[in-house]
Amino acid sequence: MSDFPFTSESEYVTQYRDKLAAMLHAQRNNNGYDPGLGSFILVCANAYFDRNILSELDDDLRRTFLSIREKYFRQFAEGRIVDDRQAEDLLVFLKIALVGLEQLRVTESRPLGDWVVQFNHIRSFRPQRSAARAVASIDIPFNESAFHYDHDLCQRESFWSGKLAGRTSYLLYNKYPFARLHALLIPEPENHQRQYLTREYHAWAWEVTRALGLGLPGFGMGYNSLGTFASVNHLHFQTFIQPGGIPVASDKWRHNGGMKDYALPCFVFNSWEDSWQWMEKIYRQNTTSFNLIYMPGKVYCFERKRQNTYRHARWTSGFAFYELSGNIITFSREGFSQLTQDQVGKEFKKLRVPQLH
Repeated sequence: MSDFPFTSESEYVTQYRDKLAAMLHAQRNNNGYDPGLGSFILVCANAYFDRNILSELDDDLRRTFLSIREKYFRQFAEGRIVDDRQAEDLLVFLKIALVGLEQLRVTESRPLGDWVVQFNHIRSFRPQRSAARAVASIDIPFNESAFHYDHDLCQRESFWSGKLAGRTSYLLYNKYPFARLHALLIPEPENHQRQYLTREYHAWAWEVTRALGLGLPGFGMGYNSLGTFASVNHLHFQTFIQPGGIPVASDKWRHNGGMKDYALPCFVFNSWEDSWQWMEKIYRQNTTSFNLIYMPGKVYCFERKRQNTYRHARWTSGFAFYELSGNIITFSREGFSQLTQDQVGKEFKKLRVPQLH
């Protein structure tokens, strides 16, 4: 396998879309369409995020949906017990079934002053896992019994695997995407590295972003430390491709040499070594958390309050790296149309810590 795959966006898009179709059809049989709950939800969420994918998969999605709905109708009607391991996916599927595919809204975006606001309907159905709980430390031991990116899941939900900067890695679909060509990058999942960014993995992420950015303009990666709505305590980065740029990268901001202050103090470093020194201070203190946004040749760094130490507004499920990049997600259709810059600014202010490094 190539050490740095995807020399063009078209190559990336083709592989990204083809695997979604393959997942939907993986277990088609004489009894109908049933790829499994998890795979169906993943494909459905990715399709309803991107109209182009939806147009390609719409008919098969509907047939699969009806087949799965009939299967569970029979099980419930006959009083058969559903495997507890399917509980989360079943709850999401039941939400989709209650709303109906015809009422599901495709993700929409609109500019809002300095920001971009996104209405993401199906992501509101997802389980929050640890993202809903208070976090006492930025470093929590890996839990073998908790949800993590095991071998079977990596094989099933990845659209590429191979060596990246010397480490075996997987690019998985984000089950509930919120960014363009959104994926999860899992380095060496068999090592069961907790969601705690070491010096070595930070340097690796810097190099991966630089290298992949050569063939994929607009490629970037986000990292959420524990306490910033990271839902899985297993090392992962979130990748996206946004050729038009992200709001935090605008040259109007003071951290990029402009004249305007960003809504939350942002530190920009042009080397992974300097950004590591910034991270080390937060690690030693261990009272706040942080988000990183890697772009080729630089990293944007935010220190912020931890989840559940403040009350976020009802129109958001909490600000993580993507919101800090200036892309604001809401699950409310009303919120999407009525959200104001002032409301967004107030939410950013809640994240500020008394003293910044």
